[in-house]
Amino acid sequence: MTNGTNEEEGIGLLTGTPPPEKKPAAPAAAPPAAVPAAPSAPAAPPKVDLTGLLSLKAADDTTREVTAGTVTTLSAVLTSRASEPAVANLVIEVGYTSTYPGEGAEWPVSWVPPGKRGSVELFPRKETHALTLAPNVGVPLSFEITAPVGVRYGDRVEVRLTASGPTSSGLPVRLTLACVARQAVLAIKTSRGYEREVADTLLARAEEKPDVVFAMLVPSSLRGYVFAEGMSFEGVREMLKGIRKARGLVEGETTLKEVEPLLAPKVTVEGFVEGAIVELISGPFKGEKARVKKIDQAKEEITVELIEAVVPIPVTVRGDHVRMLEKGGGKSGS
Repeated sequence: MTNGTNEEEGIGLLTGTPPPEKKPAAPAAAPPAAVPAAPSAPAAPPKVDLTGLLSLKAADDTTREVTAGTVTTLSAVLTSRASEPAVANLVIEVGYTSTYPGEGAEWPVSWVPPGKRGSVELFPRKETHALTLAPNVGVPLSFEITAPVGVRYGDRVEVRLTASGPTSSGLPVRLTLACVARQAVLAIKTSRGYEREVADTLLARAEEKPDVVFAMLVPSSLRGYVFAEGMSFEGVREMLKGIRKARGLVEGETTLKEVEPLLAPKVTVEGFVEGAIVELISGPFKGEKARVKKIDQAKEEITVELIEAVVPIPVTVRGDHVRMLEKGGGKSGS
């Protein structure tokens, strides 16, 4: 009921027109996301004229003698004396020479380029690498060289290095590193008492292959060993097959310093004293026992008297014609 007036103003909501609905405000447009800028490439070092500013020097040897089957490393250092970083071109060339043209074996050569981790094998051709050089900071260049098993005496491998700047007008710097094959002294184990037999058989086989074994040494003071001068461990090992009383090749090279004492002749009268009892092992009185009467070290001779002779007759013999049986009291001669 109404009295002409609205008793409660809230009822007007039922009779009056509804108020227009409020639409939610549209969200504000988000600002466009910032696009990350593409990373800029590092600026390349400027092209610097390196004429007279490059240095290429060997770290140790420029030429090294090696034996077959060995691995060695030759190194060099490339340095720029420019006042700012610069790029240098390094040319590497590998070449082989042999005393037997057409027969020389290839020497494997590898290196690790600066800034790389793995080694790269170098073949007999030219390769060019661009290297960035900091001022007065040497860049090491190391080359691993393997002397092949079939190498011949005098065979040679060269790593030729040439460095220059991209705009250099002067002469480049050059350096050659080389390995040359040499012979080795190898020790051969034999049965005792058969050293000469093994050496003679090996030398007979060496006549058919003169590039494997050059010389033999059979030291009388060292039993059970023979020394061979040759190029290849494998070559000598192959020639030893089937030789009676040859027990094999001792691993590793024997140095000349170790062999030199065996080359020096010993005085044959060393160790003998006057009054010693000896046995004659050569000459007309071979097998006879005698007593030492006089020793001449200068002539390497010994004067003895035969023990079983009816009349004591002095006999002078070479020191290597007697064998010591008993040392008697006395003095050594001179």
